[in-house]
Amino acid sequence: MAIVTVVGSSGMTVQVTVEGARMQTLASSYAAQILGAVATGDFTSVDLALGSNTAPSATTSLVQGVITTGGAFSMTGNYSNLVVGTLGAAFNSADQDLPITPNVKAVTVDGTGITASTLSVLAGDMEGVTFYAGNYNGTFVSTMGNNLFDGRNHTGNWTIATGDGNDTIYAAAGTNNIRAGDGQNLITLGTGANFVASEGQDTITGVENSSDTVTILGGQSVVTLQSNSLVVDSALSGSQITVGINSTVFGGTGSTVNFSSSTGTIVGSVGDTISAAGDLDVYHGTNQSISVSGALKFISGTGSTSINAGLGTIWGANDLRATVNTSGLALFTANQPNTTGSQYIDASSSAGTLEAWTGAGNNTIIGTSGSDHMVFGTQFADSNGDSFATVTGGSGAANTFGVLAGHNGGDITITDFGSAAGNMFFMYNYKPADADKAVQELLATATVTGGNTTLQLDNNMKVTFLGVTDLKASSIVIS
Repeated sequence: MAIVTVVGSSGMTVQVTVEGARMQTLASSYAAQILGAVATGDFTSVDLALGSNTAPSATTSLVQGVITTGGAFSMTGNYSNLVVGTLGAAFNSADQDLPITPNVKAVTVDGTGITASTLSVLAGDMEGVTFYAGNYNGTFVSTMGNNLFDGRNHTGNWTIATGDGNDTIYAAAGTNNIRAGDGQNLITLGTGANFVASEGQDTITGVENSSDTVTILGGQSVVTLQSNSLVVDSALSGSQITVGINSTVFGGTGSTVNFSSSTGTIVGSVGDTISAAGDLDVYHGTNQSISVSGALKFISGTGSTSINAGLGTIWGANDLRATVNTSGLALFTANQPNTTGSQYIDASSSAGTLEAWTGAGNNTIIGTSGSDHMVFGTQFADSNGDSFATVTGGSGAANTFGVLAGHNGGDITITDFGSAAGNMFFMYNYKPADADKAVQELLATATVTGGNTTLQLDNNMKVTFLGVTDLKASSIVIS
């Protein structure tokens, strides 16, 4: 705890008690502003009385009101500054640094009648300060206690910083920079542009026709924003986040995130539970649980992940282990640049179908009961390397398995080729002069061992059909 001294009235000073280095910096900045005005003679200071206080007819541009007792005050006229603290020693006295007991009575200030274009407020009251703002810009710094800042139904650009109490902030319509300290803070945003740093366990609510950016530092907060919002979830404990259309969430550890409208994006979350009423893009997360009513675009996710979506496009990453359930098509591609690790996709409970493209590394794919399509060893830039895949098509509708010309080498195992009538193996874009002859030449490479058949493809790829000893030409297409 520190004490910042501000030049007051009648040769006296005002002491503002400050908790925390950040609040001390802000309070010292206010004190320096006043000292600068004193040095240039551009300074008038008034001790405010309980009740109504009209600004004096001063010729200075800086007119400061001073409150050193608890109670209710109102201010009208050209006030540019307000300090709430404890009466100190005489200015320039050797006694300035004696310990000061902070004001212990709550202060309420009605500032709606202030006519200046800008107001700076510095308060340090153990019982907190309630301040009602008018139509002007300003800075509100309250270093301790439980505070209320109310800018509702007014317009102004504000910087608002509070200490570690349980603060309530109603932002004005305008551009607001808000940093509430530790505590359980209630922050309601207005229209305009709002930037919030949430250090406590806060409840933050936004409105439409605004652009809101919220950074969660403390965690366990409840954040409800509307369209075009941005949330940066940097906390190590989970929060509850809801955002509207065209919004983005970065980060998160164990948070619950809901996109309430048609589009949204989330990036880099860890262990989040994510839902969306429409389409959603998910980038670079790990160990997520995702439920999307519309189309999901899932890019470079990893870890144990649950995916439920209407449609899904999934670009995997090393060590992805995903269960996939879509009502329509799910498209999976294992090949991201320099991705050669293990990936596991289980779509066995899906009501839709799966199209899977395996690549370099070790892939395990379990298809749906519908008609699935699986392509092995596909090459992309910076992802070359042997492909090792174990795939299961499912026992329902017929599936297709195969390669494109120019595929990687490797070993592929199809676990259930013989379980569904009509399953086909294909080799596309080979353009043989005689397709039937090409099929016979492929079958000539077959070896049967332990009840399984292995074909030797070009580019040093082997494909093993488990439980199949009589692989037929009618099950192979080379085109």
